[in-house]
Formats: sequence, C-alpha cells, structure tokens
Amino acid sequence: MIAAALAALALAPGASAGFHYDALGPIRDVTLHWRHYQPARTFCVKPEGGEYTPGGIGPTVSGARPACRRSGFAQSTRGLVVIRLRTPTLCPGCRRLFIDYSRIPRRNKPPYSYAHGHLFYRLESPNSTYTVDPIDHSPNTKNFTNDKLLSPSGSAQEQIIGALDLHQAAGYAGDTVNFVHTKLQGPYYIGPWYINRGGRRIHGVYFDVDVTDAIRYSGGARFNDIGYVGGFNAGLACPGDQDSFYGGCVDWWAYSASSVNPYTPLRSAR
Repeated sequence: MIAAALAALALAPGASAGFHYDALGPIRDVTLHWRHYQPARTFCVKPEGGEYTPGGIGPTVSGARPACRRSGFAQSTRGLVVIRLRTPTLCPGCRRLFIDYSRIPRRNKPPYSYAHGHLFYRLESPNSTYTVDPIDHSPNTKNFTNDKLLSPSGSAQEQIIGALDLHQAAGYAGDTVNFVHTKLQGPYYIGPWYINRGGRRIHGVYFDVDVTDAIRYSGGARFNDIGYVGGFNAGLACPGDQDSFYGGCVDWWAYSASSVNPYTPLRSAR
C-alpha cells in the first residue's frame, strides 16, 4: 500500500516545491566508475533493530570469519550475517545511478526532514520508458522480485512480479541507518551500506537504468531527467525502526532536488 502511494506521488502534477530536496542524499551518474560500486559476492552485515518476521535473521557468525573481517568487523563481533549474492555487472546500454546516503544530514533541519531509518521509494522521471532489471541494483535494497518467499526462483509468480518490477511497479524498500535481514526472504537485505569488490563500504544504493531501450524525449533534461521520490522514517512520529517482512514506519516524504539526464555524454555526466 505504501509503495503504491509513492507511485501515485511520483505521477502527481504540481508537487509542492517545499518537498523537493535530497532527503535520501543526492543522486548522481557513476557509470564511468561503475566497477568501484560493484558489490563483493560475499560479505557480512550486522542486523539491528526489532525483528518481527518468523525465522528471524537466520544463522549468525562472528567477526572471526574472513568475509566479516574484510567487511570491517572486529574478530570479537557477534551476531553477523553472511551475505552471498552474485550481483550482475553493468548491463550494456545502461547507466549506473547512485543515491549517496553518506550525504544525508545527521539531523533534521527545519523545514526539511531527512531519512533516518526505513524508507520506501522509487526512481522518478517525466520519461516513463526507462526500465531497471529487477536484480540490477545494489544488494542493500530490494523489490518484490528479490523477495524469495513471495517470488521463489523459477516460479510463475517470479516472472509476473519481475515484469512489474521492471517498471518499478511497487518501488523499493531500504534503510539508511539500520540493517535488516530476513532468512525466509532470501539473500537480499536493507541497510545503509554494502561491501564493494575492493573491500570498501559503499554508503548508498545504485540502480542500472536501461537507456538504450528507452525513448529519448525531445526537450532535453526537462523531459528525460531521473530523480527519486520516497517516503521515510524521519524520526518525527515513528516509535522506532522495527521491521516485519521489510515493512516499517514512515512519517515524511520528498522528491529529490538533484537529478540525472542519462543522455548526457559520459565525459561530462554529473
């Protein structure tokens, strides 16, 4: 329901200018440096916050695991979950767009409120022909295709849901502060960072947007720019950042002020 409301917001004409700011951090084109953002196949995270999903986070390990040490955890750290996921490399004809969580202000600055926990969001553009393959994104965010309880691999529902998620029919879940992992729903998780191939923590999320198969609208950036719209836990009314099947409390929303024109030549892309 929340995701559907966000989809409606993305199409709502004349949204108040007061809701245009980078509540999740700025969005930018990182295609030229996509390898820096490519996730490692195995790394560790530490789930936090209240978890109300049957089965919980699943098996845990300590920082003694090599993958966990490479992820920046001390050997004595407990309650870590090993993430094993083969994320596709940049697809031909795609642009890698990155939302930078590291540039979210730590505190709200009235009249603006920022994401400090759970969020539900989607990419937003006047150009409706862009697509994002349901698995062409960083592992620390997820859609319904990534939920293997809802859409088991190879199932008929996976194909149907995947066709919808290609156009972001229900958007994405994420979290800018806490990590949430649910064993029943597969290897994807939500959280503020993931580990790249070089062993560095990347604070934010990326999406590989298919530009080749889209229609380039005349009129330039005004009709082709890509930003985002999201609802999030800003700490205004939410009692906490508890989770149930990746559902959480949101108490504010915003459109991004920053945007990317994916048709800008890469030598000068932002």
